[in-house]
Amino acid sequence: MDEITPENVQEKINLFQQMQQQSQALTQQISQIDVTIAETERTLNELKGATKKNTIYRAIGSVMKKIDDVKKLKKELSEEKETMEIRNKTLKNQVSTLNTQIEELQKKLTPVVQSIQNTNQNATK
Repeated sequence: MDEITPENVQEKINLFQQMQQQSQALTQQISQIDVTIAETERTLNELKGATKKNTIYRAIGSVMKKIDDVKKLKKELSEEKETMEIRNKTLKNQVSTLNTQIEELQKKLTPVVQSIQNTNQNATK
């Protein structure tokens, strides 16, 4: 990141706020994926004892579909879970990198903002 000056401080503050919002949005996505992974794990655990004799349905949107091949369903769910875990790991890395950038920007912004505030306070006295 380039130098922060009194002239570009507002731009950098806006960037800082955008980065914080992006970090929060990514964190929410991580939470949603965590819930989905947990649900998939519970489903896979429930299916462990399932046989062809059991009648199993899978929700597809607002429709329930009867599943004839339990092994295939288990494989699909395992693959979906693996994909979600990879996506989750990627998002966590993005959040970590973004938070590091946010901290660096905050360290650069703080003294400039304080200097501007002190100048403004001295001007009003």
